[in-house]
Amino acid sequence: MSHDDLKRQYRWQCRRGASEAEVVLFAYLDDHFDNESPEHQAWFPKLLACEDADMFEWFTRRSEPQDPALREYVRHVLALVSAKKG
Repeated sequence: MSHDDLKRQYRWQCRRGASEAEVVLFAYLDDHFDNESPEHQAWFPKLLACEDADMFEWFTRRSEPQDPALREYVRHVLALVSAKKG
């Protein structure tokens, strides 16, 4: 699958019930994904596989993932997206 095809697939998967999750996911995909390391790019589909309610909690900083590697990735995504807003 080409990089563009993969991004189109991810774009569709970013559509969520929680608008807060969508804002973070789309901002990361549109503004940061292409410049990320292969390791960070590989984490994105794992994040997309998570439940909307969990992402809502993480992205509003009410809680964090229990998995240490996922927790670090979520922190990374939030730092990038927050820096872009500020």
